Amino acid sequence: MSLVAALLAGSSSRVDVARSITDRRTTVTTVACVGVCALVLVAPFEAVQPIVRLPGQSLSTVEAALVAVLGAWTAALVAARAWPAWRAPLTFPWLAVLVAMLLAALAAPAYQANAIHMVGRMSLAFGVYLLAVNGVSTTGQMRAALGAAAAAGGVVASLAVLEYAGVDWVLRLLSAFRAWVAFVGSQVRASGPLQYPTIASMFLEIAYAFAVGLMLMAIDRRGRTAAIAWGAVAAVITQGIVFSFTRSGLITVAATLTVVGALRYRRTGVDGGSVALAIVAVVFAAQVLSSRSTEDLRLRLSTETMEAWFRADIDAPRQLELATASRTTVPVRLRNAGGATWDSSAPQPITLSYHWLLADEDTVVVWEGLRTAFPVRIFPGATIAVDAHVEAPPEPGQYRLMWDLEQRHRLWFSTEPEVPLQVTRVAVSGPPAGPLPKPFRMPLPQNTVRPGRFVLWRAAAGLLADRPLLGVGPDNYRLLYGDEAGLATFDRRVHANNMYLEMVVGGGLVGGAAFAWLCWAAARQLARAVRRGPGAPLDSAAAALAAATVAIGLHGLVDSFLSFTATYILIAVTLGLTSASLALTGTHAHRI
Repeated sequence: MSLVAALLAGSSSRVDVARSITDRRTTVTTVACVGVCALVLVAPFEAVQPIVRLPGQSLSTVEAALVAVLGAWTAALVAARAWPAWRAPLTFPWLAVLVAMLLAALAAPAYQANAIHMVGRMSLAFGVYLLAVNGVSTTGQMRAALGAAAAAGGVVASLAVLEYAGVDWVLRLLSAFRAWVAFVGSQVRASGPLQYPTIASMFLEIAYAFAVGLMLMAIDRRGRTAAIAWGAVAAVITQGIVFSFTRSGLITVAATLTVVGALRYRRTGVDGGSVALAIVAVVFAAQVLSSRSTEDLRLRLSTETMEAWFRADIDAPRQLELATASRTTVPVRLRNAGGATWDSSAPQPITLSYHWLLADEDTVVVWEGLRTAFPVRIFPGATIAVDAHVEAPPEPGQYRLMWDLEQRHRLWFSTEPEVPLQVTRVAVSGPPAGPLPKPFRMPLPQNTVRPGRFVLWRAAAGLLADRPLLGVGPDNYRLLYGDEAGLATFDRRVHANNMYLEMVVGGGLVGGAAFAWLCWAAARQLARAVRRGPGAPLDSAAAALAAATVAIGLHGLVDSFLSFTATYILIAVTLGLTSASLALTGTHAHRI
Protein backbone atom coordinates (compact mmCIF):
# COMPACT_ATOMS: atom_id res chain seq x y z
CA MET A 1 0.00 0.00 0.00
CA SER A 2 1.35 3.43 -0.91
CA LEU A 3 1.92 6.09 1.73
CA VAL A 4 -0.89 8.25 0.28
CA ALA A 5 -3.32 5.33 0.36
CA ALA A 6 -2.39 4.55 3.98
CA LEU A 7 -2.91 8.14 5.01
CA LEU A 8 -6.27 8.22 3.26
CA ALA A 9 -7.29 4.96 4.91
CA GLY A 10 -6.30 6.28 8.34
CA SER A 11 -8.19 9.52 7.73
CA SER A 12 -11.28 7.59 6.65
CA SER A 13 -11.08 5.42 9.75
CA ARG A 14 -10.91 8.48 12.01
CA VAL A 15 -13.88 10.01 10.21
CA ASP A 16 -15.88 6.80 10.70
CA VAL A 17 -15.02 6.76 14.41
CA ALA A 18 -16.00 10.41 14.79
CA ARG A 19 -19.24 9.77 12.92
CA SER A 20 -19.98 6.79 15.17
CA ILE A 21 -19.37 8.85 18.31
CA THR A 22 -21.60 11.62 16.98
CA ASP A 23 -24.35 9.12 16.17
CA ARG A 24 -24.18 7.64 19.65
CA ARG A 25 -24.35 11.08 21.25
CA THR A 26 -27.30 11.99 19.02
CA THR A 27 -29.06 8.83 20.17
CA VAL A 28 -28.46 9.74 23.82
CA THR A 29 -29.83 13.25 23.24
CA THR A 30 -32.88 11.84 21.45
CA VAL A 31 -33.56 9.41 24.31
CA ALA A 32 -33.32 12.29 26.79
CA CYS A 33 -35.62 14.51 24.73
CA VAL A 34 -38.22 11.76 24.31
CA GLY A 35 -37.95 11.11 28.05
CA VAL A 36 -38.63 14.77 28.89
CA CYS A 37 -41.68 14.81 26.60
CA ALA A 38 -42.98 11.55 28.04
CA LEU A 39 -42.56 12.72 31.62
CA VAL A 40 -44.45 15.98 31.22
CA LEU A 41 -47.25 14.14 29.42
CA VAL A 42 -47.74 11.54 32.18
CA ALA A 43 -46.87 13.77 35.16
CA PRO A 44 -50.44 14.99 35.86
CA PHE A 45 -51.87 11.47 35.86
CA GLU A 46 -50.65 10.00 39.14
CA ALA A 47 -53.03 7.27 40.28
CA VAL A 48 -54.36 7.32 43.82
CA GLN A 49 -53.28 3.73 44.37
CA PRO A 50 -49.48 3.27 44.29
CA ILE A 51 -47.82 0.47 42.36
CA VAL A 52 -45.65 -0.64 45.27
CA ARG A 53 -46.27 -0.26 49.00
CA LEU A 54 -43.47 -0.59 51.54
CA PRO A 55 -43.50 0.18 55.27
CA GLY A 56 -43.74 3.97 55.41
CA GLN A 57 -43.03 4.33 51.67
CA SER A 58 -44.73 3.80 48.33
CA LEU A 59 -44.02 4.08 44.59
CA SER A 60 -46.66 5.82 42.50
CA THR A 61 -47.40 5.35 38.82
CA VAL A 62 -45.70 8.60 37.82
CA GLU A 63 -42.70 7.91 40.05
CA ALA A 64 -42.37 4.53 38.34
CA ALA A 65 -42.47 6.26 34.93
CA LEU A 66 -39.85 8.72 36.17
CA VAL A 67 -37.54 5.93 37.30
CA ALA A 68 -38.05 4.14 33.96
CA VAL A 69 -37.20 7.28 31.94
CA LEU A 70 -34.06 8.01 33.96
CA GLY A 71 -33.10 4.34 33.69
CA ALA A 72 -33.49 4.37 29.89
CA TRP A 73 -31.37 7.51 29.65
CA THR A 74 -28.69 5.96 31.86
CA ALA A 75 -28.70 2.82 29.69
CA ALA A 76 -28.27 4.97 26.57
CA LEU A 77 -25.33 6.76 28.18
CA VAL A 78 -23.69 3.44 29.09
CA ALA A 79 -24.26 2.07 25.57
CA ALA A 80 -22.73 5.20 24.07
CA ARG A 81 -19.88 5.15 26.60
CA ALA A 82 -20.61 8.83 27.26
CA TRP A 83 -20.99 11.10 30.26
CA PRO A 84 -23.96 13.45 30.53
CA ALA A 85 -23.49 17.20 30.47
CA TRP A 86 -23.73 17.59 34.21
CA ARG A 87 -21.93 20.88 34.90
CA ALA A 88 -25.01 22.96 34.23
CA PRO A 89 -25.75 26.38 35.78
CA LEU A 90 -27.83 24.91 38.61
CA THR A 91 -25.86 21.72 39.30
CA PHE A 92 -23.83 22.81 42.29
CA PRO A 93 -26.61 24.79 44.02
CA TRP A 94 -28.96 21.83 43.56
CA LEU A 95 -26.38 19.40 44.96
CA ALA A 96 -25.94 21.74 47.93
CA VAL A 97 -29.70 21.61 48.56
CA LEU A 98 -29.65 17.79 48.42
CA VAL A 99 -26.76 17.53 50.88
CA ALA A 100 -28.33 20.05 53.27
CA MET A 101 -31.71 18.37 53.14
CA LEU A 102 -30.21 14.92 53.65
CA LEU A 103 -28.47 16.17 56.79
CA ALA A 104 -31.74 17.71 57.95
CA ALA A 105 -33.61 14.46 57.28
CA LEU A 106 -31.09 12.39 59.21
CA ALA A 107 -31.25 14.85 62.11
CA ALA A 108 -35.05 15.13 62.07
CA PRO A 109 -36.59 14.81 65.57
CA ALA A 110 -39.47 12.75 64.18
CA TYR A 111 -40.78 11.23 60.92
CA GLN A 112 -37.26 10.59 59.65
CA ALA A 113 -38.43 8.12 56.97
CA ASN A 114 -40.83 10.72 55.55
CA ALA A 115 -38.05 13.32 55.43
CA ILE A 116 -35.67 10.93 53.65
CA HIS A 117 -38.41 10.11 51.15
CA MET A 118 -38.68 13.83 50.41
CA VAL A 119 -34.93 14.01 49.78
CA GLY A 120 -35.43 11.17 47.33
CA ARG A 121 -38.04 13.26 45.49
CA MET A 122 -35.63 16.19 45.34
CA SER A 123 -32.97 13.87 43.91
CA LEU A 124 -35.35 12.65 41.23
CA ALA A 125 -36.17 16.27 40.41
CA PHE A 126 -32.43 16.91 39.94
CA GLY A 127 -32.33 13.94 37.59
CA VAL A 128 -35.20 15.47 35.59
CA TYR A 129 -33.29 18.76 35.45
CA LEU A 130 -30.21 17.05 33.98
CA LEU A 131 -32.43 15.09 31.59
CA ALA A 132 -33.87 18.34 30.23
CA VAL A 133 -30.42 19.94 29.98
CA ASN A 134 -29.13 16.99 27.95
CA GLY A 135 -32.30 16.44 25.91
CA VAL A 136 -32.45 19.80 24.15
CA SER A 137 -29.67 20.69 21.71
CA THR A 138 -31.73 22.15 18.85
CA THR A 139 -34.60 24.56 18.45
CA GLY A 140 -36.76 21.67 17.29
CA GLN A 141 -36.13 19.74 20.50
CA MET A 142 -36.88 22.87 22.53
CA ARG A 143 -40.15 23.24 20.67
CA ALA A 144 -40.99 19.57 21.23
CA ALA A 145 -40.41 19.80 24.99
CA LEU A 146 -42.43 23.00 25.32
CA GLY A 147 -45.15 21.50 23.13
CA ALA A 148 -45.44 18.33 25.20
CA ALA A 149 -45.87 20.38 28.40
CA ALA A 150 -48.40 22.71 26.79
CA ALA A 151 -50.33 19.75 25.36
CA ALA A 152 -50.40 18.12 28.81
CA GLY A 153 -51.74 21.39 30.20
CA GLY A 154 -54.42 21.44 27.53
CA VAL A 155 -55.57 17.93 28.46
CA VAL A 156 -55.57 18.72 32.19
CA ALA A 157 -57.49 21.95 31.61
CA SER A 158 -60.04 20.18 29.37
CA LEU A 159 -60.68 17.61 32.09
CA ALA A 160 -61.00 20.42 34.65
CA VAL A 161 -63.59 22.17 32.48
CA LEU A 162 -65.60 18.95 32.11
CA GLU A 163 -65.27 18.34 35.85
CA TYR A 164 -66.66 21.81 36.52
CA ALA A 165 -69.56 21.03 34.18
CA GLY A 166 -70.27 17.87 36.21
CA VAL A 167 -69.90 15.41 33.31
CA ASP A 168 -70.51 12.05 34.95
CA TRP A 169 -68.05 9.87 33.02
CA VAL A 170 -65.29 12.43 33.58
CA LEU A 171 -65.94 12.47 37.33
CA ARG A 172 -65.71 8.66 37.37
CA LEU A 173 -62.48 8.78 35.36
CA LEU A 174 -60.92 11.40 37.63
CA SER A 175 -61.69 9.36 40.74
CA ALA A 176 -58.70 7.19 39.80
CA PHE A 177 -56.40 10.19 40.31
CA ARG A 178 -57.89 12.10 43.28
CA ALA A 179 -60.38 11.26 45.96
CA TRP A 180 -62.97 14.05 45.76
CA VAL A 181 -64.20 17.18 44.06
CA ALA A 182 -63.09 20.33 45.88
CA PHE A 183 -65.49 23.14 46.73
CA VAL A 184 -65.33 26.62 48.14
CA GLY A 185 -68.81 27.56 49.24
CA SER A 186 -71.14 26.36 46.51
CA GLN A 187 -68.46 26.68 43.86
CA VAL A 188 -66.57 23.76 42.36
CA ARG A 189 -62.81 24.21 42.38
CA ALA A 190 -61.81 22.03 39.46
CA SER A 191 -58.48 20.22 39.63
CA GLY A 192 -58.72 17.74 36.75
CA PRO A 193 -56.53 14.71 37.51
CA LEU A 194 -54.34 16.62 40.02
CA GLN A 195 -54.80 16.13 43.77
CA TYR A 196 -55.72 19.70 44.66
CA PRO A 197 -56.90 22.80 42.77
CA THR A 198 -53.79 24.80 43.73
CA ILE A 199 -51.52 22.03 42.40
CA ALA A 200 -53.54 21.87 39.18
CA SER A 201 -53.30 25.64 38.87
CA MET A 202 -49.50 25.65 39.30
CA PHE A 203 -49.11 22.97 36.63
CA LEU A 204 -51.39 24.89 34.28
CA GLU A 205 -49.67 28.22 34.95
CA ILE A 206 -46.37 26.79 33.67
CA ALA A 207 -48.07 25.10 30.73
CA TYR A 208 -49.82 28.37 29.89
CA ALA A 209 -46.52 30.24 29.64
CA PHE A 210 -45.24 27.53 27.29
CA ALA A 211 -48.37 27.66 25.11
CA VAL A 212 -48.07 31.43 24.77
CA GLY A 213 -44.39 31.07 23.87
CA LEU A 214 -45.19 28.43 21.23
CA MET A 215 -47.82 30.73 19.76
CA LEU A 216 -45.20 33.45 19.36
CA MET A 217 -42.65 30.99 17.95
CA ALA A 218 -45.22 29.97 15.33
CA ILE A 219 -45.87 33.63 14.49
CA ASP A 220 -42.14 34.19 14.10
CA ARG A 221 -42.06 31.28 11.61
CA ARG A 222 -45.18 32.64 9.88
CA GLY A 223 -47.04 29.48 10.81
CA ARG A 224 -50.55 30.89 11.07
CA THR A 225 -52.31 27.56 11.69
CA ALA A 226 -49.88 26.57 14.44
CA ALA A 227 -50.19 30.02 16.04
CA ILE A 228 -53.99 29.76 16.14
CA ALA A 229 -53.78 26.23 17.53
CA TRP A 230 -51.41 27.20 20.35
CA GLY A 231 -53.50 30.29 21.08
CA ALA A 232 -56.54 28.02 21.43
CA VAL A 233 -54.59 25.72 23.78
CA ALA A 234 -53.63 28.77 25.86
CA ALA A 235 -57.31 29.77 26.08
CA VAL A 236 -58.31 26.27 27.21
CA ILE A 237 -55.57 26.33 29.85
CA THR A 238 -56.70 29.69 31.25
CA GLN A 239 -60.25 28.36 31.44
CA GLY A 240 -58.93 25.49 33.53
CA ILE A 241 -57.09 27.92 35.81
CA VAL A 242 -60.20 30.08 36.17
CA PHE A 243 -62.31 27.03 37.09
CA SER A 244 -59.73 26.00 39.71
CA PHE A 245 -60.73 29.26 41.43
CA THR A 246 -57.10 29.79 42.51
CA ARG A 247 -56.37 33.44 43.18
CA SER A 248 -52.63 33.07 42.66
CA GLY A 249 -53.32 31.44 39.31
CA LEU A 250 -55.16 34.53 38.08
CA ILE A 251 -52.27 36.73 39.24
CA THR A 252 -49.59 34.61 37.57
CA VAL A 253 -51.50 34.47 34.27
CA ALA A 254 -51.53 38.25 34.29
CA ALA A 255 -47.82 38.20 35.18
CA THR A 256 -47.10 35.82 32.29
CA LEU A 257 -48.81 38.11 29.80
CA THR A 258 -46.95 41.08 31.25
CA VAL A 259 -43.51 39.42 31.12
CA VAL A 260 -43.93 37.94 27.64
CA GLY A 261 -45.54 41.14 26.33
CA ALA A 262 -42.76 43.36 27.70
CA LEU A 263 -40.01 41.15 26.27
CA ARG A 264 -41.81 40.95 22.93
CA TYR A 265 -42.23 44.71 22.75
CA ARG A 266 -38.57 45.25 23.64
CA ARG A 267 -37.50 43.02 20.75
CA THR A 268 -39.98 43.79 17.97
CA GLY A 269 -42.19 46.68 19.06
CA VAL A 270 -45.83 46.37 18.10
CA ASP A 271 -46.21 43.48 15.66
CA GLY A 272 -48.42 40.46 15.00
CA GLY A 273 -47.16 38.77 18.14
CA SER A 274 -48.12 41.76 20.28
CA VAL A 275 -51.59 41.78 18.76
CA ALA A 276 -51.96 38.05 19.46
CA LEU A 277 -50.94 38.61 23.08
CA ALA A 278 -53.54 41.37 23.40
CA ILE A 279 -56.23 39.02 22.05
CA VAL A 280 -55.18 36.30 24.50
CA ALA A 281 -55.34 38.83 27.35
CA VAL A 282 -58.85 39.91 26.37
CA VAL A 283 -59.97 36.28 26.23
CA PHE A 284 -58.55 35.69 29.71
CA ALA A 285 -60.32 38.75 31.14
CA ALA A 286 -63.61 37.61 29.60
CA GLN A 287 -63.16 34.12 31.07
CA VAL A 288 -62.60 35.50 34.57
CA LEU A 289 -65.55 37.90 34.48
CA SER A 290 -67.97 35.33 33.05
CA SER A 291 -66.91 32.38 35.22
CA ARG A 292 -68.69 33.21 38.49
CA SER A 293 -71.16 35.64 39.94
CA THR A 294 -69.93 39.01 41.10
CA GLU A 295 -70.53 37.97 44.71
CA ASP A 296 -68.52 34.75 44.38
CA LEU A 297 -65.62 36.61 42.77
CA ARG A 298 -65.76 39.31 45.46
CA LEU A 299 -65.75 36.79 48.29
CA ARG A 300 -62.98 34.68 46.80
CA LEU A 301 -60.72 37.62 46.02
CA SER A 302 -61.32 39.55 49.25
CA THR A 303 -61.15 36.75 51.86
CA GLU A 304 -58.44 34.20 52.52
CA THR A 305 -60.75 31.43 53.75
CA MET A 306 -64.52 31.09 53.75
CA GLU A 307 -65.10 31.32 57.51
CA ALA A 308 -66.90 34.65 57.05
CA TRP A 309 -69.03 33.42 54.16
CA PHE A 310 -71.59 31.40 56.13
CA ARG A 311 -72.74 32.89 59.40
CA ALA A 312 -76.22 33.17 60.89
CA ASP A 313 -77.64 34.88 63.96
CA ILE A 314 -80.71 32.87 65.01
CA ASP A 315 -83.41 34.08 67.40
CA ALA A 316 -85.64 31.13 68.37
CA PRO A 317 -87.77 30.24 71.43
CA ARG A 318 -85.69 29.16 74.41
CA GLN A 319 -88.07 26.33 75.36
CA LEU A 320 -90.75 24.23 73.67
CA GLU A 321 -93.04 21.34 74.52
CA LEU A 322 -93.88 18.85 71.77
CA ALA A 323 -95.67 15.52 71.44
CA THR A 324 -93.70 12.50 70.23
CA ALA A 325 -93.29 12.40 66.42
CA SER A 326 -95.50 15.46 66.04
CA ARG A 327 -94.95 18.00 63.30
CA THR A 328 -95.31 21.70 63.94
CA THR A 329 -93.92 25.07 62.97
CA VAL A 330 -91.70 27.22 65.18
CA PRO A 331 -91.28 30.98 64.64
CA VAL A 332 -87.62 31.76 64.03
CA ARG A 333 -85.93 35.04 63.16
CA LEU A 334 -82.60 34.91 61.31
CA ARG A 335 -79.98 37.45 60.24
CA ASN A 336 -77.45 36.74 57.52
CA ALA A 337 -74.23 37.54 59.38
CA GLY A 338 -71.97 36.18 56.63
CA GLY A 339 -70.81 37.37 53.25
CA ALA A 340 -72.75 34.97 51.00
CA THR A 341 -76.37 35.38 49.95
CA TRP A 342 -78.83 32.70 51.08
CA ASP A 343 -80.81 31.47 48.09
CA SER A 344 -83.20 28.52 48.44
CA SER A 345 -83.80 28.41 44.67
CA ALA A 346 -80.12 27.97 43.72
CA PRO A 347 -78.75 24.64 42.42
CA GLN A 348 -77.20 24.18 45.88
CA PRO A 349 -79.97 25.80 47.95
CA ILE A 350 -79.46 27.15 51.44
CA THR A 351 -82.28 26.16 53.79
CA LEU A 352 -83.05 26.26 57.50
CA SER A 353 -82.89 22.92 59.34
CA TYR A 354 -82.00 21.46 62.74
CA HIS A 355 -80.58 18.47 64.64
CA TRP A 356 -81.83 16.74 67.79
CA LEU A 357 -79.28 16.43 70.62
CA LEU A 358 -79.45 14.86 74.05
CA ALA A 359 -80.26 17.36 76.77
CA ASP A 360 -77.04 17.06 78.73
CA GLU A 361 -74.35 16.05 76.23
CA ASP A 362 -73.27 16.86 72.68
CA THR A 363 -74.61 13.62 71.24
CA VAL A 364 -76.82 13.63 68.15
CA VAL A 365 -79.92 11.39 68.17
CA VAL A 366 -81.46 12.73 64.93
CA TRP A 367 -79.20 14.51 62.46
CA GLU A 368 -81.43 15.02 59.45
CA GLY A 369 -84.15 17.50 60.30
CA LEU A 370 -86.86 18.88 58.05
CA ARG A 371 -85.82 21.67 55.69
CA THR A 372 -87.48 25.06 55.51
CA ALA A 373 -86.87 27.07 52.38
CA PHE A 374 -86.61 30.85 52.41
CA PRO A 375 -89.24 32.60 50.27
CA VAL A 376 -86.77 35.24 49.07
CA ARG A 377 -83.02 35.66 48.74
CA ILE A 378 -81.42 36.80 52.00
CA PHE A 379 -78.56 39.16 51.30
CA PRO A 380 -75.67 39.73 53.74
CA GLY A 381 -76.90 41.79 56.69
CA ALA A 382 -80.60 41.17 55.94
CA THR A 383 -83.07 39.69 58.43
CA ILE A 384 -86.04 37.37 57.84
CA ALA A 385 -88.72 35.75 60.00
CA VAL A 386 -89.87 32.24 59.02
CA ASP A 387 -92.00 29.46 60.45
CA ALA A 388 -89.58 26.53 60.64
CA HIS A 389 -90.96 23.06 60.02
CA VAL A 390 -90.01 20.73 62.89
CA GLU A 391 -90.68 17.05 63.60
CA ALA A 392 -90.25 15.81 67.16
CA PRO A 393 -88.31 12.62 68.00
CA PRO A 394 -90.41 9.44 68.34
CA GLU A 395 -89.29 8.84 71.94
CA PRO A 396 -90.29 11.00 74.91
CA GLY A 397 -87.60 12.79 76.88
CA GLN A 398 -85.61 15.98 77.26
CA TYR A 399 -83.77 17.20 74.17
CA ARG A 400 -81.99 20.15 72.68
CA LEU A 401 -83.11 21.36 69.27
CA MET A 402 -79.98 22.64 67.56
CA TRP A 403 -80.75 25.09 64.78
CA ASP A 404 -78.64 24.96 61.64
CA LEU A 405 -78.54 26.00 58.00
CA GLU A 406 -77.48 23.69 55.18
CA GLN A 407 -76.10 24.31 51.75
CA ARG A 408 -77.26 21.14 50.07
CA HIS A 409 -74.49 18.58 49.48
CA ARG A 410 -71.89 21.19 50.46
CA LEU A 411 -71.86 22.12 54.15
CA TRP A 412 -73.70 22.75 57.40
CA PHE A 413 -73.17 26.19 58.88
CA SER A 414 -72.64 24.63 62.33
CA THR A 415 -69.47 22.86 61.19
CA GLU A 416 -67.76 26.09 60.14
CA PRO A 417 -64.94 27.32 62.40
CA GLU A 418 -65.88 28.97 65.71
CA VAL A 419 -69.66 28.74 65.23
CA PRO A 420 -71.50 28.54 68.61
CA LEU A 421 -74.39 26.14 69.24
CA GLN A 422 -77.78 27.79 68.87
CA VAL A 423 -80.35 25.61 70.66
CA THR A 424 -83.90 25.42 72.01
CA ARG A 425 -84.61 23.13 74.96
CA VAL A 426 -87.53 20.84 74.19
CA ALA A 427 -89.57 18.52 76.38
CA VAL A 428 -91.05 15.72 74.26
CA SER A 429 -93.93 13.86 75.93
CA GLY A 430 -96.35 11.14 75.02
CA PRO A 431 -96.13 7.46 74.17
CA PRO A 432 -93.43 6.20 71.76
CA ALA A 433 -94.72 6.77 68.26
CA GLY A 434 -94.87 3.46 66.40
CA PRO A 435 -91.95 1.08 66.08
CA LEU A 436 -88.79 2.53 67.54
CA PRO A 437 -86.19 3.47 64.89
CA LYS A 438 -82.84 1.78 64.84
CA PRO A 439 -80.81 3.26 67.73
CA PHE A 440 -78.81 6.23 66.49
CA ARG A 441 -76.13 8.00 68.45
CA MET A 442 -73.17 9.96 67.19
CA PRO A 443 -70.95 12.68 68.60
CA LEU A 444 -71.71 16.18 67.43
CA PRO A 445 -69.42 16.82 64.43
CA GLN A 446 -66.41 18.95 65.25
CA ASN A 447 -66.06 22.39 63.75
CA THR A 448 -63.95 22.49 60.62
CA VAL A 449 -60.32 23.42 61.24
CA ARG A 450 -59.24 25.64 58.40
CA PRO A 451 -56.18 27.60 59.53
CA GLY A 452 -55.28 30.63 57.47
CA ARG A 453 -51.87 31.37 56.09
CA PHE A 454 -50.87 33.62 58.97
CA VAL A 455 -51.60 30.79 61.41
CA LEU A 456 -49.55 28.40 59.28
CA TRP A 457 -46.69 30.87 58.95
CA ARG A 458 -46.59 31.57 62.70
CA ALA A 459 -46.44 27.81 63.29
CA ALA A 460 -43.56 27.60 60.81
CA ALA A 461 -41.72 30.37 62.63
CA GLY A 462 -42.21 28.54 65.93
CA LEU A 463 -40.90 25.24 64.53
CA LEU A 464 -37.89 27.02 63.05
CA ALA A 465 -37.16 28.78 66.34
CA ASP A 466 -37.09 25.40 68.08
CA ARG A 467 -34.66 23.88 65.55
CA PRO A 468 -32.95 26.74 63.69
CA LEU A 469 -29.90 24.95 62.27
CA LEU A 470 -31.31 21.89 60.46
CA GLY A 471 -35.04 22.36 60.88
CA VAL A 472 -37.62 19.62 61.39
CA GLY A 473 -36.78 17.63 58.26
CA PRO A 474 -38.04 18.16 54.69
CA ASP A 475 -41.79 17.62 54.26
CA ASN A 476 -42.24 17.22 58.02
CA TYR A 477 -43.92 20.58 58.57
CA ARG A 478 -47.34 19.18 57.63
CA LEU A 479 -46.98 16.49 60.30
CA LEU A 480 -45.94 18.89 63.09
CA TYR A 481 -47.64 22.25 62.58
CA GLY A 482 -50.85 21.32 64.40
CA ASP A 483 -49.23 20.95 67.80
CA GLU A 484 -47.20 24.13 67.29
CA ALA A 485 -50.35 26.07 66.32
CA GLY A 486 -52.32 24.62 69.24
CA LEU A 487 -54.87 22.88 67.03
CA ALA A 488 -56.74 19.95 68.57
CA THR A 489 -57.22 18.42 65.14
CA PHE A 490 -55.43 19.31 61.93
CA ASP A 491 -55.09 18.15 58.33
CA ARG A 492 -51.74 16.42 57.81
CA ARG A 493 -51.87 17.15 54.09
CA VAL A 494 -51.61 20.91 54.65
CA HIS A 495 -48.22 22.46 53.93
CA ALA A 496 -46.81 25.82 55.01
CA ASN A 497 -48.49 27.60 52.08
CA ASN A 498 -45.15 29.19 51.20
CA MET A 499 -42.54 27.32 49.18
CA TYR A 500 -39.61 29.25 50.65
CA LEU A 501 -40.79 28.94 54.24
CA GLU A 502 -41.46 25.22 53.74
CA MET A 503 -37.85 24.70 52.63
CA VAL A 504 -36.40 26.76 55.47
CA VAL A 505 -38.48 25.01 58.14
CA GLY A 506 -37.65 21.62 56.67
CA GLY A 507 -33.92 22.22 56.28
CA GLY A 508 -33.23 24.94 58.82
CA LEU A 509 -30.85 27.79 58.13
CA VAL A 510 -28.47 25.38 56.39
CA GLY A 511 -31.12 24.12 54.00
CA GLY A 512 -32.56 27.61 53.59
CA ALA A 513 -29.18 29.01 52.57
CA ALA A 514 -28.69 26.25 50.02
CA PHE A 515 -32.18 26.83 48.61
CA ALA A 516 -31.53 30.59 48.45
CA TRP A 517 -28.39 29.82 46.40
CA LEU A 518 -30.47 27.66 44.04
CA CYS A 519 -33.09 30.42 43.65
CA TRP A 520 -30.40 33.03 43.00
CA ALA A 521 -28.72 30.80 40.41
CA ALA A 522 -32.08 30.18 38.70
CA ALA A 523 -32.78 33.92 38.56
CA ARG A 524 -29.29 34.59 37.22
CA GLN A 525 -29.55 32.00 34.45
CA LEU A 526 -32.99 33.34 33.56
CA ALA A 527 -31.63 36.87 33.18
CA ARG A 528 -28.86 35.53 30.93
CA ALA A 529 -31.32 33.55 28.81
CA VAL A 530 -33.55 36.57 28.24
CA ARG A 531 -30.60 38.87 27.58
CA ARG A 532 -28.69 36.54 25.24
CA GLY A 533 -31.42 35.12 23.02
CA PRO A 534 -29.72 34.13 19.74
CA GLY A 535 -32.68 34.59 17.41
CA ALA A 536 -36.42 35.02 17.08
CA PRO A 537 -37.52 31.44 17.82
CA LEU A 538 -35.44 31.15 20.96
CA ASP A 539 -36.24 34.70 22.03
CA SER A 540 -39.89 33.64 22.27
CA ALA A 541 -38.90 30.41 24.03
CA ALA A 542 -36.76 32.35 26.50
CA ALA A 543 -39.68 34.71 27.18
CA ALA A 544 -41.95 31.72 27.85
CA LEU A 545 -39.41 30.16 30.21
CA ALA A 546 -38.98 33.51 31.97
CA ALA A 547 -42.74 33.81 32.44
CA ALA A 548 -42.98 30.23 33.74
CA THR A 549 -40.17 30.84 36.23
CA VAL A 550 -41.79 34.07 37.42
CA ALA A 551 -45.09 32.18 37.85
CA ILE A 552 -43.34 29.57 40.00
CA GLY A 553 -41.62 32.23 42.09
CA LEU A 554 -44.77 34.30 42.62
CA HIS A 555 -47.11 31.41 43.37
CA GLY A 556 -44.49 29.99 45.72
CA LEU A 557 -45.04 32.97 48.02
CA VAL A 558 -48.48 31.67 49.02
CA ASP A 559 -48.38 27.92 48.27
CA SER A 560 -45.98 25.00 48.46
CA PHE A 561 -45.89 22.35 45.74
CA LEU A 562 -42.37 20.86 45.66
CA SER A 563 -43.54 17.61 47.27
CA PHE A 564 -46.07 16.87 44.51
CA THR A 565 -44.76 14.75 41.65
CA ALA A 566 -46.50 16.56 38.78
CA THR A 567 -45.32 20.00 39.82
CA TYR A 568 -41.75 19.14 40.79
CA ILE A 569 -41.30 17.39 37.44
CA LEU A 570 -42.55 20.39 35.47
CA ILE A 571 -40.58 22.85 37.60
CA ALA A 572 -37.39 20.82 37.06
CA VAL A 573 -38.10 20.68 33.30
CA THR A 574 -38.61 24.46 33.24
CA LEU A 575 -35.26 25.07 34.92
CA GLY A 576 -33.55 22.49 32.71
CA LEU A 577 -34.92 23.99 29.49
CA THR A 578 -33.72 27.41 30.62
CA SER A 579 -30.21 26.00 31.13
CA ALA A 580 -30.44 24.28 27.74
CA SER A 581 -31.42 27.54 26.05
CA LEU A 582 -28.15 29.04 27.31
CA ALA A 583 -26.23 26.14 25.78
CA LEU A 584 -27.95 26.85 22.45
CA THR A 585 -26.66 30.43 22.43
CA GLY A 586 -24.04 30.81 19.74
CA THR A 587 -24.46 27.22 18.54
CA HIS A 588 -26.69 25.68 15.87
CA ALA A 589 -29.82 27.20 17.31
CA HIS A 590 -31.31 27.51 13.83
CA ARG A 591 -31.56 23.74 13.39
CA ILE A 592 -35.13 22.43 13.31
